[in-house]
Amino acid sequence: MAVNKDVTKRIFLAGAAATALAFSPLGISSALAEPPPPPPCVDVPSCATAGPDGAEANVPGAGAVAGPEGAGATVPGAGATAGPEGAGAVVPGAGATAGPDGAEATVPGAGAVAGPDGAGATVPGAGANAGPGGASAYVPGANADAGPGGASFCIPNVGCVGGSR
Repeated sequence: MAVNKDVTKRIFLAGAAATALAFSPLGISSALAEPPPPPPCVDVPSCATAGPDGAEANVPGAGAVAGPEGAGATVPGAGATAGPEGAGAVVPGAGATAGPDGAEATVPGAGAVAGPDGAGATVPGAGANAGPGGASAYVPGANADAGPGGASFCIPNVGCVGGSR
């Protein structure tokens, strides 16, 4: 029976390597294990860590974190988050959110919202709304409404026009 010496040598070397790992102080399980997680940030002004559950970074006054459930970041006076349920951002005097139930944004003196039941927007002295039952808008000195039953608008000193049909 003919035996290929090259194949026999490879099998012998593979067996010797496996035996050496099995009898080593670390053992094969230690050689194949994942590295330990990084140490937590303690008593340091700046730090960054990453592991199987996420990552984070911190510097004086600011930070960021990300993981399976979402991400977030903060700086002095502002922040942002995002996750499976939606996203949001805040800056001094303004903010915005969005999620499965709708979206909303605000700035000083104005705002907007939208969702399954309709949408609306306001600015100083004026606004508009729309939904399944109809729509309306108003500005200083006038307003208008429309819906399944008809439409109307009113102007001071002129009167109202329209109504239900």
